[in-house]
Amino acid sequence: MKKKFFQLMLFALVIMTASTVFAAKKTPEQLRAELNEMSVQVIERVSKKYPSAKNAVKSAYAYCTISASGIKWGFHGDDHGRGVAVNNETGERIYVKMKEVSLGLNFGAKEYDLLFLIANKAAWDRFISGNIKFGSEVSAQASDGVSGDTFADAKIIANGVWVYQLDKKGLAVEMSFKGARISPYRTLN
Repeated sequence: MKKKFFQLMLFALVIMTASTVFAAKKTPEQLRAELNEMSVQVIERVSKKYPSAKNAVKSAYAYCTISASGIKWGFHGDDHGRGVAVNNETGERIYVKMKEVSLGLNFGAKEYDLLFLIANKAAWDRFISGNIKFGSEVSAQASDGVSGDTFADAKIIANGVWVYQLDKKGLAVEMSFKGARISPYRTLN
């Protein structure tokens, strides 16, 4: 019995290693194109639930879309995502990544979209430099990934920055303190 378990584990390790070695590495151009397409999809999904979001994106000084996922277990939660920030005034695009850690009562996993609206140049400068912080949160969210009925309303997260969160699928119950950072994706900018 132990021998079969060991062989199965070894086989799984070989398969995972081989798939990593043979997987085609995406070029920076391919990753940028993927993030640009993802950005369009995030805006479309959020606008379906909140039609005013589409006009808000156009009238804002800038906006940022991030597609993220997170796993929460026990007293620790870990979320990560990536996306693109677009300055409507200058046309500048900054590719970004997000990392969030939470401590508290956490359970579950979810995938979600974030749409940030940035009101002015000062808020834009803070946002793309990584100086935007998220606060603590209490939530219970569930979605089947089909109906998209779960939606956290847009809320102010910093001076001049609002965020819409649209949960795509998963279940997460959180009562935690969070620390998040959005920073430039150095290899893509």
